[in-house]
Amino acid sequence: MNLIDFQQTISKHGYDAYILTRGNMFLGQDILPEENKLCEITGFSGSAGTLITTPEHAWLLVDGRYELQASQEVDTTKIQIVCTNESIGTWINNNFLTPLKIAYNPWCHSINEVDYWQRALKKHSFIEDSAEIIGTRIYNKDVSIFEHDIEFCGISTEEKISYLTTFISQNELDAYFITECDAVSWLLNLRSDCLQNTPVLRAFALVSKDGEVSLFTNNMQKIEEEIARYKGRAIGVSYTKTPKKIQTLMKNHKIWLENLQNPIDNWKATKNPVELAGIKKAHIRDGVAMVNFLFWLEQNWQNQDEMSIVAQLHSYRSAQKNFYSDSFGTIAAVGANGAIVHYQPSAITNKKLETNSVLLLDSGAQYLDGTTDITRTIALGTPNEEIINSFTQVLKAHIAVADSFFPNQTSGQALDTLARAQLWKFGKEYRHGTGHGVGCFSSVHEGPFSLSAKNNQPLSVGMVSSIEPGYYKEGAYGIRIENLAHITTADIPELPVPMLKFEPLTLVPLDKRLINKYLLTTAEINWLNNYHALVYQKLHNLLENDVAQWLQQACAPL
Repeated sequence: MNLIDFQQTISKHGYDAYILTRGNMFLGQDILPEENKLCEITGFSGSAGTLITTPEHAWLLVDGRYELQASQEVDTTKIQIVCTNESIGTWINNNFLTPLKIAYNPWCHSINEVDYWQRALKKHSFIEDSAEIIGTRIYNKDVSIFEHDIEFCGISTEEKISYLTTFISQNELDAYFITECDAVSWLLNLRSDCLQNTPVLRAFALVSKDGEVSLFTNNMQKIEEEIARYKGRAIGVSYTKTPKKIQTLMKNHKIWLENLQNPIDNWKATKNPVELAGIKKAHIRDGVAMVNFLFWLEQNWQNQDEMSIVAQLHSYRSAQKNFYSDSFGTIAAVGANGAIVHYQPSAITNKKLETNSVLLLDSGAQYLDGTTDITRTIALGTPNEEIINSFTQVLKAHIAVADSFFPNQTSGQALDTLARAQLWKFGKEYRHGTGHGVGCFSSVHEGPFSLSAKNNQPLSVGMVSSIEPGYYKEGAYGIRIENLAHITTADIPELPVPMLKFEPLTLVPLDKRLINKYLLTTAEINWLNNYHALVYQKLHNLLENDVAQWLQQACAPL
């Protein structure tokens, strides 16, 4: 379906406007290409965006990560690009002044989101599109489901279910309904090959107070039949993560809903000792793959393009023990493409590597024992002084978080500000979060916390986060430095208040050719030298002699 057909269909059904999201009933999860109706209609391939359409006009709402990408992919004569941090409801309230009948798919929006529209935007009527005029949002695909072995996950399914039944009992519920795929996968120690880079089982789960588990993929009839068994009883759900349609089904069967955050979010975010040990091992193997790649790149970059870089890095990673897949589509962006925050090369956009520029390389892997995510900005030839200074400023922002102490239960907001404050000194900013949680052989983006301006979830020991400040100059270059780290105690007895700190997981050198050491403090230089010493210590015995010698130079003190 193209935009004109979509607008005609909206008019035919008597709607004044339609809200079309990229996602489907599995809110917040990756989707299959066949399910991406937003891309089908607009051409926009980014991972976050919303189309708001009337029969005559269309607006694509994106955040700062995707402003440049959207402007390049979308026909702006037909669709207006709106870069905003406003919610859908706020944007509608500010831009649609006359009352409208606005349709939406109740599977694709949370209870909280729709309730807000209906409560705060009373002049508009929000109508469930039960006919699914855009077509089904779930593509039927044969998938393989497999267990995540106890040697990697560390806690049995039975024990995890006991955590949840205790929670259900404490809250005087009869059951809890789980809609987050990564939570279902963690609880049942199950994974699948449905999605290319995220090995979660795409399913909902209903867990009774007795520990009985019902799984649902895309069989809507089965969902309603199971829910109907709980007529007159209480089921817990997370209103921020549960599709509005589920609430409608439960109310139709006179079920009492309790809005409770899914406790699994925090349980899976806090890695157990087996998971953490596996994640560390996975990062050592990932470091070996990355260092082998960087050694190869230094010898061969003049004859490469972005897509060949992606293929070469994949070949090094896929040779590692326990490798399963990439953890997301690799971002390999040279020169001006680096300013497109989530750019991924294609046959249309693919560029040759340019001399005296930088390559922004954001990549990761799924190993059976851990998930990795790393960004390195790499010099090609001799970049100019501006690029070197910008890289050094981003490095200062990275170190500000990586080398920080903070009290238990500090929110990600505070650490986000630590990084940005370093760049603000130079009049620079970046339009994405400073960090996100990472799963264990699961989603590379995992909640409930993040290091970002709007996230107030508390941080605690055992969590794994990225640290990834950046700077992007449109039409010129992009810089990002990303490591994963886990939170541990800062064992410093003389501190009056116990503190936490980050311990690095990612083990790959930073490109010293891009560092102006005169912009760094002594403490920052010490952090960098200590980090490089750790990288060399962990990896050099696992490399061929010529690669080990290269690593020794790459990790030599600044």
